[in-house]
Amino acid sequence: MNIKYNNIKAEFRRLGLQNKQVADILGISVQTLDYRIKKSQPSIHWITYGLANYYGDNEDNLIKEMDRDL
Repeated sequence: MNIKYNNIKAEFRRLGLQNKQVADILGISVQTLDYRIKKSQPSIHWITYGLANYYGDNEDNLIKEMDRDL
């Protein structure tokens, strides 16, 4: 799977997530999330990749959601 995005915040919006939601998922503050995005640290790109895989709109994610609800 290739993931291409113009910027990280736009990718979060595409996934239907707000910065506050992403920060809550990661257990960090919104300020820390913004800091990581501005610094373009490698970890934020891996985080974006993981969120895109989990919240993206492919069939595997539907299975994950169904399993989680059981």
